[in-house]
Amino acid sequence: MQTRREFLKTLLGLGALVLPWSFLSNSLETEIKTGLGPPPIKLLLPSTIQMNSVLNENSLSLTAMDDVFALTSTEMQGRKAGSVGEAKAAEYLSTQLSMLGLKPMGDSQTGFEQVFTIPPVLETKVNGRLTFRLGGPQNLRTPSVNLLGGLVGEKAEETILLSAHYDHLGVYKGQIYPGANDNASGVGCILDVMRQILREGKTPKRTIVLVFWSAEEMGFVGSQAFVQTPLFPLHQIQAVLNADTVGNGMIGDFALWADGENIAVKAIRQAAAECGASALLAPPGGHNSDSVSFAKMGIPAVTLMTQDWLYKNHTPEDTIALLKAEQISLATKIIYRAVRQLAF
Repeated sequence: MQTRREFLKTLLGLGALVLPWSFLSNSLETEIKTGLGPPPIKLLLPSTIQMNSVLNENSLSLTAMDDVFALTSTEMQGRKAGSVGEAKAAEYLSTQLSMLGLKPMGDSQTGFEQVFTIPPVLETKVNGRLTFRLGGPQNLRTPSVNLLGGLVGEKAEETILLSAHYDHLGVYKGQIYPGANDNASGVGCILDVMRQILREGKTPKRTIVLVFWSAEEMGFVGSQAFVQTPLFPLHQIQAVLNADTVGNGMIGDFALWADGENIAVKAIRQAAAECGASALLAPPGGHNSDSVSFAKMGIPAVTLMTQDWLYKNHTPEDTIALLKAEQISLATKIIYRAVRQLAF
């Protein structure tokens, strides 16, 4: 665990110190480095990465709200992709994946992490909502990570993806954007689904891969990075169940984003009906989530959200006070039942 933590801590520092210089001429690079002097600390990458994870029984007692509290703490600084706050969130989630005993399914040398880079962005407000748009030289990119852990099934070559993005908007004009609903709620939801599966102790027929995407707020950059450079063949993915903003609104009133009817949509809708909830397909209306990256590749994918997901979305008011634990619990039950249909 210590080496994984050190990797996450140094990853963003390398983005600020190493990646930008890699695009400068040798003479200019030397001048800048000389003028800045040596860094205050020596940046080191670990020589080895701990690849073994063992189930920690205490981790099974955590709840989605525990995860929400952790991810919205002030030290996470709104979890903007490429920031120190995001690195702390990634460290927290890597710890959870390890404690759950999941198989690391990231890059071969980094355990749970899939490293990719994000372009520079500028903040802008549209109808009172803070969003990002591309800005600055596109060759000056910053590192970020997706996180992947698997519960290997009897048919290892068939996979169900269970996902949520963990990034948010960061700090803007001195205000933290906590992103409790968007999307700490989704992260806590899918972690709880996996905890319930592990408590039962049954091996699934299909492998279940838990994925936390970064840079969703910048245009699904993390999920696009996975699709473009998959860590296992895309044809193995039978369905993608994505959770995004599942914690507010009227209890049991959910909506779905998907590219028409598919097995993922049908599984969620059947599960919702069994739980006494509704989950209707909704037009994106210019919005979407990471499931769209897979839909474009012809992979059955769906995003579960609340009908009222836009309320206080992308504002500093998206705090824990906005959430309803009962709603997140119901979303967890729906996705759990859908996973049971698809993977067992």
